[in-house]
Amino acid sequence: MSEGGRSPALNFRRLQRRLQDPFDPIGDRRPGTVVVLPSMTLDHAGLAKIPGVRHYEERLLVFLQLLRRPETRVVYVTSDKLNPIILEYALDLVSSLPNWHGRRRLTLFDCADREPAPLTEKILRRPDLVQAIRQTIVDPLDACLVAFNGSPFERELAVQLGIPLYAADAELSHLGSKSGSRRVFAESGVTVADGYEDLRDEHDVADALATLRTRDPGLRQAMIKLNDSFGAGGNVLFSFDGAPQTGLRRWIASELPRRAVFASPPDSWEHYQAKLVSMGAVVERFVTASETRSPSAQLLISPAGTARVLSTQDQMLSGAANQIYIGGTFPADTEYRGEIQELALRVGKTLATKSVVGLLSVDFLSARTASGWQHYGLEINLRMGGGTAPYFLLHGLVEGEFDTQSGNYLEPDGEPRCFFATDRLQHDRYRVLEPSDVVDTALRNGLHYRGATRDGAAFYMLGALEIGRLGVVAIDRTRASATLRYEKIVKMLDAESGRVIR
Repeated sequence: MSEGGRSPALNFRRLQRRLQDPFDPIGDRRPGTVVVLPSMTLDHAGLAKIPGVRHYEERLLVFLQLLRRPETRVVYVTSDKLNPIILEYALDLVSSLPNWHGRRRLTLFDCADREPAPLTEKILRRPDLVQAIRQTIVDPLDACLVAFNGSPFERELAVQLGIPLYAADAELSHLGSKSGSRRVFAESGVTVADGYEDLRDEHDVADALATLRTRDPGLRQAMIKLNDSFGAGGNVLFSFDGAPQTGLRRWIASELPRRAVFASPPDSWEHYQAKLVSMGAVVERFVTASETRSPSAQLLISPAGTARVLSTQDQMLSGAANQIYIGGTFPADTEYRGEIQELALRVGKTLATKSVVGLLSVDFLSARTASGWQHYGLEINLRMGGGTAPYFLLHGLVEGEFDTQSGNYLEPDGEPRCFFATDRLQHDRYRVLEPSDVVDTALRNGLHYRGATRDGAAFYMLGALEIGRLGVVAIDRTRASATLRYEKIVKMLDAESGRVIR
């Protein structure tokens, strides 16, 4: 039991009743203090596979855009101290705000801990830090905790701080699992690939694979997905090539360890088996067509239960099984943009009825057919994703609005703005660059974002330059011109890194 003899769960529900929407575009019921928690509180093994994962905490610096509202205070917590240049740059990207004015309403905390573990866990190990954060909150009745995702740790931190959590409650996390996603898609009337959910171990997986192949003897590949994995870290591609007509189930069971193609290596079947038992899984047919694409929609579900689409994008994927997200183009293609918005909104409304709150994304696989595009619901991510930082950078810099009718983002004069974005621009030679080098050379080459024309490139995750990586959002009037701007940025960085000697 905790405060007032109440259980933590009851305390949390009591806090959630006063949650205000920090991203409400028109309302006056926005929290005065926003504690931003950029913790990827996810599977530790999956986090360990991500190079420079600590720098993902810099992605949510886009929420310094909240400081544009003069009454708002922001508290930002990180594992380690932010590079002062990176912080000043993030503040400089907040349009129509004097840097000093935003700086005095911003409070920073860090754990002085570079361990590759979720930030929230680090904070909870530091009662002194929790107390320090709590003391910066002027009025707990007028504050909220904005988190990358919701887990029992975020829930516990919200209770300790005495403020509500703007993220999906951990008790609803099953809705964003691979099995839960398939059920929500079905409830929302969204088609999914033929397959099975709620699989408990490799025996269930082998049974599901055998049933899929028997139902369609021409099926060449299927995908196995761990329920609670992220970033394709639990996805395995299985090939039926050479499968016998008799003894199929036995053949699959013996071939699984050898034929497993891990979307996010390195991994082993022995390790994956253990994850199967602890997480559960789904098996789906691997959809093929003359052309396939991977559109995604980002949504926001308000505390009032209203779901709205923030953006769509065509995702770029890579890796052995072409499953790893590396960037995207906003908005999604005009051929199916409206369909993706409509399908994603259906999912958002279903989730809203189940009390989900916060930022999330819905991923699809779209296959071109003779009669048009066929869309399959792939997964629901009850967390912020790769499209979060680019969208909020666009929104903060351009100061326009997303037009649901056209699916375009319109600047104040009504002209569309698009972007090409990635946080995986990486090369070993970029290690010689400092954040200031990147910004300086972009300015010199006329490629940095310009408020007068509302186009150009902005950068994020600049701290990851220590491993040769950074994020870029290239903004222009069309998808093609935004992509061209990005290509110029790459050439610029290649040339600059060749000149710098340290």
